[in-house]
Amino acid sequence: MSGYELHVISNGKLSWTELAATAAQIYPHVTAIHIREKTKSLDEIFLGVQFLLETGIPAKSLYINGFPSIVTAAGLGGLQLQGSTPPLSTLREFCQGVQRTGVSIHSAEEAKQREQEGAHYVMFGHIFASSSKEGIPPRGLGALRGVAAQVTIPIIAIGGMRPERVSSVLEAGASGVAVMSGIWEAEDPLEAVKAYAKVLERKEVG
Repeated sequence: MSGYELHVISNGKLSWTELAATAAQIYPHVTAIHIREKTKSLDEIFLGVQFLLETGIPAKSLYINGFPSIVTAAGLGGLQLQGSTPPLSTLREFCQGVQRTGVSIHSAEEAKQREQEGAHYVMFGHIFASSSKEGIPPRGLGALRGVAAQVTIPIIAIGGMRPERVSSVLEAGASGVAVMSGIWEAEDPLEAVKAYAKVLERKEVG
């Protein structure tokens, strides 16, 4: 894996068995696999994480969206928080032991604020038109450049990411990309991941 980051976010449509089967193939080629299961409870996600770990997915490869207690209990790689999350300073008690915390942001001002609060990275989007954000105009590369001008921590770009778009995103200041449907809905998820990783590695060498 190159210095650029590749995050893969679960789509909430797969069983734990299906998710584990794909995760087992792709984890060596990605920075993180985010467990983002909005319809599942804390207990359901904790049991799912235990299943993933038992099938051989390394703890450091798993990030959890929204549940710091799972991250710390299972020794996972990171925590992803929503943009509506209170200031990180108010969550220190809950986030003790979390190795890496990222926050979703929607503007340069939010990015700067989250960096000052101690976030390790921010996730910004959606950059391009996306089926998951149908009818909502994308923020585009110009907005990404504006965020990059305000922070020094990594920016992970999300939204409509395809391999052929990755270079332009990195050139606009992102430190990596996050992908959902481009991996889970691919005919061959492993080959899809390798296509993204190849671009990231080429940009790193270049």
